[in-house]
Amino acid sequence: MKLSELFGENGIVLDFAPGTKDDLLERILRDLDAKGMIKDCDHALRDVLEREKVMSTGIGSGVAIPHAYTDGVDRLVAGFYRTQKGVDFAALDGGDVDLFFIILGPKASRRDHIKVLAKISRLLNHSDFREELRKAADVEDVFAVFKRFGDR
Repeated sequence: MKLSELFGENGIVLDFAPGTKDDLLERILRDLDAKGMIKDCDHALRDVLEREKVMSTGIGSGVAIPHAYTDGVDRLVAGFYRTQKGVDFAALDGGDVDLFFIILGPKASRRDHIKVLAKISRLLNHSDFREELRKAADVEDVFAVFKRFGDR
């Protein structure tokens, strides 16, 4: 699965306003919902917040991958959000987070969901991938980074 195909133009938002962890997640889900990407926003939000209670999806190096299996979507949904400044997301390394990859999948599509999480996790191990996403000036630049790194 190619990142440039998974993340639609509507699913990439740069300069997203920071906030508290729960507030940020709610605003991300509401944004995706307003773009018609979510079937039941309240259900999806509840599942994402429940997943965060188990363990933070802030993986370190300024990155979080909030995700959930949820009946709030009827297909795999992915979004990339970059905040204007770091957010306290209870990341594993204790640092603030400014890059958010959100992955939502229906409970029936666990296999695809896991493949996407694994691919993004592998790419995020590369500091040049993270830094190029931070430097991207616009959505087209983000797609160029996704194509260069994630379409292999």
